[in-house]
Amino acid sequence: MNTKVYKLTHDYNHSGDPERDAFHFPFEHANKASIMFINPKYRERLPDKIYFQANFSLIPEYDYPLTDLRIPVMSLKMLSVLKSLGEFEHLEVPVEMIDDAYPVEDVESLQEEVPVIKTYIALMLMSRENVFDYKTSIFEPSSFDPSKPGIIEKLVLHKPKNGFAPIFRIDEAPDILFVSQTAKESLEVNGIKGCVFKPVEVSE
Repeated sequence: MNTKVYKLTHDYNHSGDPERDAFHFPFEHANKASIMFINPKYRERLPDKIYFQANFSLIPEYDYPLTDLRIPVMSLKMLSVLKSLGEFEHLEVPVEMIDDAYPVEDVESLQEEVPVIKTYIALMLMSRENVFDYKTSIFEPSSFDPSKPGIIEKLVLHKPKNGFAPIFRIDEAPDILFVSQTAKESLEVNGIKGCVFKPVEVSE
């Protein structure tokens, strides 16, 4: 059973500099992408596809790349590993990485000789797990809804009966992506690059 859980974050040091691995081409609502990909109510506003200019010395070597949109972008290989561990309700938006060594002003003017990698997606999780431990976690009540956490000083999750989902979010901290112990181990065994796992306390 999945008895441990981890925050899934990015490896911010792999590129050797503060740059991102990929920068997006403009699309409608791009300035709100980080919010839209957190909340399923915005599913209809998601683009049909997202294009990035990417550093091809790192892409496709890194499966969980840093982008300027602050949304979960992952390789099909990483997605496949997560899917093999169990079901989780989600949407996938296709991603195309365009070699940033070539000057491209917009995707409409993209020439055939420009290298493009199409083995990535952007992930929206469609449901939330009810695993926040209100008794053990330490937090300040939200000013909008005092029954919900605002600032969380100590995050504790309670162990669900059937174990944690491979990847999930919670309502109390919707901006955090969590992965189960099994997911962490499977990603590591399969050589998935770009992930950093930060352990989260779990109560019985």
